[in-house]
Amino acid sequence: MTLAENLEVANLRAIAGEYDWQERHMDLGKLPVFLENQQKGNYTVRLDPASNGADATIQLNQSYQGDPEIAMWLRNRDFRHALAIGIDRDQLNETFWLGLGTPGSVVPTEESPQNPGPDWRKKWATLDVKQANELLDKAGLDKKDSEGYRLRTDGKGRLRFEVVTVGGSFIPFQRIGEMVAQQVKKIGLELDVIEQERSLAFKRRDGNELQIILWANDGSELLYAFPVHAIPVQPDSFIGPEIGRWYASGGERGIKPDWDPQLLKALELFAAAKGQTREESTKTAQEIWKILAEETWSIGTVGLSPAVMGVRVVKNNVGNVPARQFNGQHGRTPCSSHPTTLFFMS
Repeated sequence: MTLAENLEVANLRAIAGEYDWQERHMDLGKLPVFLENQQKGNYTVRLDPASNGADATIQLNQSYQGDPEIAMWLRNRDFRHALAIGIDRDQLNETFWLGLGTPGSVVPTEESPQNPGPDWRKKWATLDVKQANELLDKAGLDKKDSEGYRLRTDGKGRLRFEVVTVGGSFIPFQRIGEMVAQQVKKIGLELDVIEQERSLAFKRRDGNELQIILWANDGSELLYAFPVHAIPVQPDSFIGPEIGRWYASGGERGIKPDWDPQLLKALELFAAAKGQTREESTKTAQEIWKILAEETWSIGTVGLSPAVMGVRVVKNNVGNVPARQFNGQHGRTPCSSHPTTLFFMS
């Protein structure tokens, strides 16, 4: 193992054939360059698609309290629906996933037993600028400034949301966020996309300071094994750290989301699953996913792809290499390929 100065250096070293095996932080956007240099670098590229619904999710903090006006809209379902259908996922897929991803909601692959059905992958996940504008108007955001941006209802000017991205991530969250910000201008929303260092972003999350963050929902394809990217059941949830603190503490700390019956229902279903049979808990997970897709506390963009830890570069002198391996939080690279069974060929 080596330490690279930054992601660009790590990818250039892989392209030059300097690694025996590397999958973390290999950039899907550089796939054409990886393929072009396979023979020269004496390596082979393999792609391992993941099963989670979205590599980039727009997670709206339901426990945010820093600005009452912003908090009100983050908790408004019509607003969330409008934002969700104001996004052109096909453009994102072609630009950042090279067309290899699948546009859709946060719901996991249909191959997952917990998937609630094929229609839910498209729930509030298809571009519809006209409907988005109508939803925002109906919600009360019908006044705009001279540039077409919607105005706050408290008379304090333009409605602006801060969207945090984290540098040095598996995919280019900052550029994805900037494209989303350009797209939603058509529905009169302004998103200020700000890249921050990981520890700072996480510190702000823990302090309940984040409004919106771009993050993957990897691991959520097995909801009970890794729920934090889907539902706020832990204090480190981007969807509501104070709600997660309330749930995890049994109501002793944090904030109870009593303003949102559907969020309470999702949390109750999650808690009830602990005492159920596998068949029962699978059905419960499907019901939870229906709620998550409908309520859009977390908005999916593009997923079911190899973008997050799924571009695998392996030198040709390594033996017993699987053509495809599991890619998920529950068996991260390279452990799912059983490294103890690999060998070097002379």
